[in-house]
Amino acid sequence: MKEKYKEEKSLTEQVYSKIKERILTLDYPPGIAITEANLAEEFSVSRMPVHIAIQKLTNEGWIETGFRKKVYVKGISVKDVREIYEIREILEVKALDTIFEKKLNWDFSFKIEEKFVRMKASYHDYYAFEYADSEVHRTMVSVLDNKRIDQIYLNLQDELVRIMVLIFKYRKRDNDYAKQVIESMRKIIMGIRENRYDDALYQLKNEHLASGLEEALEAVDFYNERIM
Repeated sequence: MKEKYKEEKSLTEQVYSKIKERILTLDYPPGIAITEANLAEEFSVSRMPVHIAIQKLTNEGWIETGFRKKVYVKGISVKDVREIYEIREILEVKALDTIFEKKLNWDFSFKIEEKFVRMKASYHDYYAFEYADSEVHRTMVSVLDNKRIDQIYLNLQDELVRIMVLIFKYRKRDNDYAKQVIESMRKIIMGIRENRYDDALYQLKNEHLASGLEEALEAVDFYNERIM
């Protein structure tokens, strides 16, 4: 009995992970209707693990129930984007300030750069690239040494990745935008390492966050108009 329970749990977790990954990569785009029957057929499983996985994703806010109990992938609104970037700016600017105030420039510049190298290596895969980019920023925020803040940022990470994948998939099909993001991040790291606070802050707030917000808003507007 225990073995059967473990197998069912493992299968449910696999189905959950597959559905969530498809949501983040926009294989299941925002607003699309999904059904237990279709998902069960796609993954070659019974409907029970799919049902449990959908319940979990609904509780996490990735799936919502609409008219006549139809199930949809949660959309992305302009308000969602603004709220996420507002939280990012608060946390990331505070993290940058802390690095300079505590004189952790040298150590943290290399910690951040370690993640940055992985980000550059993911250049041609926009999902992997954006996930690696979010890891760079999560490493920066870790300087605050606050578990609750770490959890807040972790909760934002998947939402942010989905938004950024939207930019690449519907607005920036070439790699020019990725090059801009990489160059901006490189300048932030060097500003930290060389103790140039004003330069690092400018790159973070204006070239990275503000620019990212603008691109995200354009992508969300474009996508939402497209599906209306």
